[in-house]
Amino acid sequence: MNKIIDEAIKQQANDIYILPISDNCYVIKFHVDGSAFELKNISETDAQLMISAIKYRAKMNISERRRPQLGRFQHDNIWLRVSTVGDFLNRETVVLRIIYQQQNNQQWLESKQFEELKQSLPSSGLFLISGPTGSGKTTTLYRLLEQVSNEKLVLTIEDPVEIQQPKFVQLQVNEDAGIYYDDLIKVALRHRPEILLVGEIRDGITAKAAIQAALSGHLVLSTVHAMSARDVILRLQDLGVDKQQLGTALSGVVYQRLVPTTSNQQAALIDRLDEMLINRVLRDEPVLKFTKKWQEVLKYAASTHKISQKTAHTFQTL
Repeated sequence: MNKIIDEAIKQQANDIYILPISDNCYVIKFHVDGSAFELKNISETDAQLMISAIKYRAKMNISERRRPQLGRFQHDNIWLRVSTVGDFLNRETVVLRIIYQQQNNQQWLESKQFEELKQSLPSSGLFLISGPTGSGKTTTLYRLLEQVSNEKLVLTIEDPVEIQQPKFVQLQVNEDAGIYYDDLIKVALRHRPEILLVGEIRDGITAKAAIQAALSGHLVLSTVHAMSARDVILRLQDLGVDKQQLGTALSGVVYQRLVPTTSNQQAALIDRLDEMLINRVLRDEPVLKFTKKWQEVLKYAASTHKISQKTAHTFQTL
């Protein structure tokens, strides 16, 4: 298993999949740059031995094969988050998410975008970043927080903690113990942090707790799954957040993706809504899914051959 993990890290894979494809055969896949490819097939016997070893390292129940389980373990200096579940034939599938400690090595499609993002970081209110899994949202948030951590108390609430940062007070959700995001937000506020990072807003309860924290004068940063910066606001409304409270609390909205470059690397690209566009969305006025800036950065990156024309078209037509 160590050789497979080392190969995945070498290829900068986001995930390792161990999946049953027949009664006596499993496939191992890597998820790299938004695509999954097969590494090799292994027998069911070898797969079960591998899965048991992973679950042992992740402190999971080795004998439980049908119910979903979550765990994590460390390989060298890299954490791997483990998720297992059994299918209807009682065959286990495993996904290992590789958590890279790379915030200082993050690359941008347009370098000044991060500086502009840093300058736009408000002193209070709710600041949200959206994007698919593996798009670097947490890395960007940690880089932003790194800029202010010497002067302010930063407290994070995550599920799980992905990047260990000794400068921050880091709390972790524990669903087995009945400790959820909204519970920890209430606890966190008693510590009077100037900045609160909520790892992800998944439901209405967490959304409303984050809004209340922002309305109390804190700067609250979090992530939300949505298809664009515009759709972040619509997503929060779907979760039952009061529109008036949202308008008062919301200080910034960003959508982020990692774009494959011609040098076989990935570069971050963001789309940011300014206050005028946020208010237009809240007033139910028509707003384009992506701003002109998003399109301009992609066009320029293609013209300078940093990305291919095909890649530019793909992200221009999301």
